[in-house]
Amino acid sequence: MAAVGMAQAVTEFWPEFNFYWRPAEHQRTVLELSSSTERESQKREATVGLYQDYLRLPAVYFRIGYRFTFSTHDASYRESRIVNEVTATVHTWGRLRLVNRSRLELRWVNNDYSYRVRDRLHLQRLPVDDRHGRALGPYVTFEAYYDSRYNTIDRLGGRVGTDVRINNRIVIDPYLARQNNTRSTPTIVNALGITTKFSY
Repeated sequence: MAAVGMAQAVTEFWPEFNFYWRPAEHQRTVLELSSSTERESQKREATVGLYQDYLRLPAVYFRIGYRFTFSTHDASYRESRIVNEVTATVHTWGRLRLVNRSRLELRWVNNDYSYRVRDRLHLQRLPVDDRHGRALGPYVTFEAYYDSRYNTIDRLGGRVGTDVRINNRIVIDPYLARQNNTRSTPTIVNALGITTKFSY
């Protein structure tokens, strides 16, 4: 049984680029370009997403958008996803801030419709600028996923990372992630991710 469990654990790399544009004080447009690569196989997936945010910062913001994920190695996977979410600050303790994100995803996976509800808690230390204008914002997250295909919570995930603000326009977010899946394989995903964020 131990050998089976080990066979279902994979290691992935998740690079991502996000581009933020603020056309108005309370609006933000986001372009997402990301991919995932599984070290133990030929799995390669890429994602393109476009979102519109409605901001009431720092208390809350709302997001709606579209996301398309596809296999770059073959035609085995295609997913179209409509995203609706709200992100709100739950509490602050000094420089610590707890944020909750609730997301509804309407999904068409290889043309089969389903929906997924995700809820994430994000605890972060608010960054403090150094004399060069750089800042670190370490964080930890925990997220639960409810999938209508199984009528249950089928995935738990978490991340540990830090936002590294290079300047007013560029933030780099390196992190370690883990997902535990109960209804699909692989059952365990360990990932190294890095998200680069550009603001205009």
